[in-house]
Amino acid sequence: MNRLLDGRVAMVTGGGRGIGEASARRLAEYGAKVIVADMDAVSAHAAAEELTARGYDARALEFNVAEFEKIPVKVAEAKRLFGRIDILVNVAGIAGTTPIEEITLESWDRMMDIDLKSMFFVTQAVFAIMKEQGYGKLVHMSSLAALRGGRSSDASYACAKAGILNLSKCFALRGASCHITSNAICPGNILTPMGKTMSWSEVDPKTYIPMGRYGTAEDVANAVLFYASDLSDYVTGDAMNVNGGLYM
Repeated sequence: MNRLLDGRVAMVTGGGRGIGEASARRLAEYGAKVIVADMDAVSAHAAAEELTARGYDARALEFNVAEFEKIPVKVAEAKRLFGRIDILVNVAGIAGTTPIEEITLESWDRMMDIDLKSMFFVTQAVFAIMKEQGYGKLVHMSSLAALRGGRSSDASYACAKAGILNLSKCFALRGASCHITSNAICPGNILTPMGKTMSWSEVDPKTYIPMGRYGTAEDVANAVLFYASDLSDYVTGDAMNVNGGLYM
């Protein structure tokens, strides 16, 4: 086992499947103790049990990030599992494809609540723990849509993901003096369970992606590993594109 993250504790929201699950696995493979946090308790426990069966140290945590009043309690519960939180990977979120003319106040607020507001308040709670520790790695999942607008996704999703880029910079600015880095990742078209429901997944990637294939959750997890490790100690307020050259 590579010990790049030996002694570190990571919490991954949305860790029960897709990019979150792949990220939790990659961090565990490199020595981190992992908290798989997901609103779907069954998925969280299944992912954690798979990691445990492979010899890694993992725990499951049922965590609905949109239940704002419970966030401080849930983060405190996460900390008690291993005594600290060194790495937070914010993956939990939803996607949308509503035409711009049909977005309602209700659907707009739901997107902002789940994809942006919850990420801020989860990070805020973990940030307080990291400041006490004098160390932390914050990794936030944004999207290619944040950079070029919603094409296959809707406007509310693109705007929420753009907000994540600024959220990440705000924590980078406030955390730098405490040895806390904060960075974002902008995946392109990634074939996760969520990605397979999008219209682009039915198009031959060779026709429009320079590298000729769709991304995998593992491609994104590799970027997570870099930002979560000491290899990125002098990188903060950054955003990494993982899209096979689609954003050129």
